[in-house]
Amino acid sequence: MQRSFKLATQAGEPSLDHWAFAFQAAMALIVIVLSTLTVAALEVFLSGDESLSALEAAMAISAPTNPEPTK
Repeated sequence: MQRSFKLATQAGEPSLDHWAFAFQAAMALIVIVLSTLTVAALEVFLSGDESLSALEAAMAISAPTNPEPTK
């Protein structure tokens, strides 16, 4: 007994199963992206000012506490 297999481009219109899979894959990607953004936002929120002060210290953009008088 022989079975004939057709490529997706030869089969014509994609079946409902193909569209359902494509929809589920797109929804899964959206959920992954939103979850990643939520975790990143939560991490920034929970770290508070610590991350900002560390960034300022690393970039040396904070003003000196005791500026030297100018002559």
